[in-house]
Amino acid sequence: MDSIKVVQELDCDYLWVDRHCINQDPKDPDKGEQVQRMDEIYSQACFTIIDAAGVDCTSGLAGVNLPRQSDPVQRYAQVNGVNLTYLGTPPAEQIRSSRWASRGWTYQEGILSHRRIFFTNEQVIFQCNNMTCLESFDIPMSILHQIKAPNLKMKPILRDFEPLVLADNNLGSHLMEFSKRDLTYDKDSLNAFLGILNVYRREKDYFHFHGNPFQGEKRCMINAWYHIEPGTRKADFPSWSWTGWKGAIKMTSYENPDHDVKLVTEAEGPITLDEYKTACKENPPQEIKPAIELTGKMTTLSFELIKWGSEPILRNRDINEPTIQDGPWSILPITTDITCYSFLYLDNEALTGLYQFKLPIIVLEFGTISQDHNLIILVLREKGDHFERVGLITSRDAFKYGNKEKDNQPKPTVYKDKGRGWMTRALIPKPEDPIWEQELKKETIVLK
Repeated sequence: MDSIKVVQELDCDYLWVDRHCINQDPKDPDKGEQVQRMDEIYSQACFTIIDAAGVDCTSGLAGVNLPRQSDPVQRYAQVNGVNLTYLGTPPAEQIRSSRWASRGWTYQEGILSHRRIFFTNEQVIFQCNNMTCLESFDIPMSILHQIKAPNLKMKPILRDFEPLVLADNNLGSHLMEFSKRDLTYDKDSLNAFLGILNVYRREKDYFHFHGNPFQGEKRCMINAWYHIEPGTRKADFPSWSWTGWKGAIKMTSYENPDHDVKLVTEAEGPITLDEYKTACKENPPQEIKPAIELTGKMTTLSFELIKWGSEPILRNRDINEPTIQDGPWSILPITTDITCYSFLYLDNEALTGLYQFKLPIIVLEFGTISQDHNLIILVLREKGDHFERVGLITSRDAFKYGNKEKDNQPKPTVYKDKGRGWMTRALIPKPEDPIWEQELKKETIVLK
């Protein structure tokens, strides 16, 4: 009822409410069609009403029929001749701490809408794609409005004014933010992000397979991510896709792959990503299995659970460097004297208690081309006629030969020298190939 009142007060004729306008019966064919078009629904709406104070749909909109916790009337104080105004809780903080901001389905609602009206416990906030207005603060419209111009990077008057950060056009950033959200049903993992993917398909020629976007053979985000903390498996999707896991992910390098990816059709065998783009335009499209075929350099690596509190002190470690993380570390021999240890970011907790273990790996990127020399290794487990994803090893400048300089950003890599013990940086003579790379063999596998 509160939303209806807002719509009437703003002289609008129609109100769209997802749960009432979309048939919630999963067998209804119209539901799938509507979910596929959420980007159109949000982007073509006059505005979107956002309840940033309630916990569910029964809470009502604060300030409409329900009283707010505090009045947005400005409060002033004068300190040393300077007038200071209390604006209340910063809008960015109000929105980030709301239940709305934690729900998976509301992510694309906030990003794809052109105008948003937030109802908080303190005030009403309006945000379009060019400005933000607060009920509690009177700023001239000409100052607030940010005109977009080529090569012009606009900054808001106050960063805390912005309820949502809208400027980031990087699809990987959207994936990372969405992965932090909660979904009631695991099967919604892809549907709740389809609106974002549809926009990138129209505007930037991105396609996706089970939610994993790509533009072409050389720009593939499939498997180019890892879990910051072990996640939880979702059975509705394959292990190689972020949609197959619950838990926040972080994107890594993906523009210089040293492996090939193909998709598997039901009838015609493997097809390239470019062939898949063509298949997507067919009517009806080819039946594609939820599997990918990877071709790349493979071997088996050893892993060890390390608790650094019981290990000898790390040499040449700066006082401002972060604490080295306990957990599973991969063992990558470089020379007969120096071994690289790189942290394994596990997808779930199944292996967290093992002291030592071995697993097959495939190198996604050697880092010989990228500016940051990113080494990216996908860790697998064999399961019958296919493999499943276990985790990812990602390291920056791990095998940069010569005197190791401190990186601008710390990486989860340490070294062990037979003569000097543990080190965060090492003098590495340049061999023909690191020992661990000499055991690599080119293979083709199916990943599910």
